[in-house]
Amino acid sequence: MWLQRTQWMSSKQLSRIQTKQLRHIVTHAYQNVLFYNQVYKRVNVSANNISKVTDISKIPSIARTDLQRAPLQERTAANADVASCSLSRSSGTTGMPVEFLEDPFSAAWREALMLRFLLAYGVRPFDRIGRARFWGSAPARPSYLGEKQGLWGFIRRKVVRQQLFVDFAQQYDFLSRSKPDVLAASMYYSRGLARYCESAGKQLKFRMILTAGEILDDSTRKLIADSFEAEVFDNYGIEEVGGSIAWECPSHAGYHVNAESLLVELLRNGEPVQAGEIGDLYVTCFHRKATPIIRYETGDRARYVKDACPCGRGLPLIREIQGRVMDFILTTDGRQVSPHMVLRTLTDIVGLEQFKVNQNEDLSIQIRIRTESEKREAAVKQVQRRCKDLFGEIPLEIMEVEEIGVSEKYRVVESRATPSR
Repeated sequence: MWLQRTQWMSSKQLSRIQTKQLRHIVTHAYQNVLFYNQVYKRVNVSANNISKVTDISKIPSIARTDLQRAPLQERTAANADVASCSLSRSSGTTGMPVEFLEDPFSAAWREALMLRFLLAYGVRPFDRIGRARFWGSAPARPSYLGEKQGLWGFIRRKVVRQQLFVDFAQQYDFLSRSKPDVLAASMYYSRGLARYCESAGKQLKFRMILTAGEILDDSTRKLIADSFEAEVFDNYGIEEVGGSIAWECPSHAGYHVNAESLLVELLRNGEPVQAGEIGDLYVTCFHRKATPIIRYETGDRARYVKDACPCGRGLPLIREIQGRVMDFILTTDGRQVSPHMVLRTLTDIVGLEQFKVNQNEDLSIQIRIRTESEKREAAVKQVQRRCKDLFGEIPLEIMEVEEIGVSEKYRVVESRATPSR
């Protein structure tokens, strides 16, 4: 596998690959994507201006708001086979959905990246893998390589077990019966399951837990590792960027950037930071062709590691990834509603441009929403109905606002309620 070879390349070799890939994706976007064509023409840049990786500084950066405001048609490549793509919406942690297309090539690449870090962690064919998701969470995305063809597809169908449930009691029963060696789940799910087992006096054991989604903090890592007596590895990724951006090294020295698949920049005030300094994280994805992502401001931060990784891999290493966080919502009947369920429930409401969910100590919920004026009434009714179905009898207040500010510590789902023990 090419990806298995490239992870051991030198930084110079990887830089040459990145330069070639960067020129290719910029040329593709300039020639085929109206959104990028207009942006690049305004500043008079093209792939002709790129002869080395650092020349990416000549390319304008884009923010989530830029993608949100531009119609999907303008961000879709003219030569894309749209019929073979799947349409997705990602709200991230700002409550502002972004539509993008997952094409067969990017879906296959996503699977290859996942297979690489599974092999690095010692996961082998026929290890039992449990994928944990709640009812209402995002459905599994079409994965052309991983679910339909090849040896990897065959192995996944045989060893991966997943099922949708509404609460942790049902999840516990499923996992205790299936006894997976490896649990693959979001950080929120893993933390919630650990707290459920603690409060219910139950126990589960795994050899390994693979977390993803929002940033895994040290206290949550320790809670999960201690509760399940498992080694924990984390993966950092963003859906609209193409999935995995960096994965935790088996030595736990940091996160290896998938450098042959994307380019990560750490900037402060638009300028690259020095190794060891914290910078704002920007990503350019090389393998997403239907709706390209180039110099995307993620809203996260990280620190580059200057020293070579003890594992011997040449992939760049980052640490201390700092992202926005979200909380579980507690219900009056004792359920813990995953923040991902909240996002999934509200993100695709037509006319809802942005939202923020706050839960008070008394369990009451306040939802601030910003809507399109001509679709306001229908959007508000949909928010009311869906939240009633999701949260049950919790007192609910919906507030329409003109603007929802996004600060550095912004949480789209925030709860001050404390689960009873």
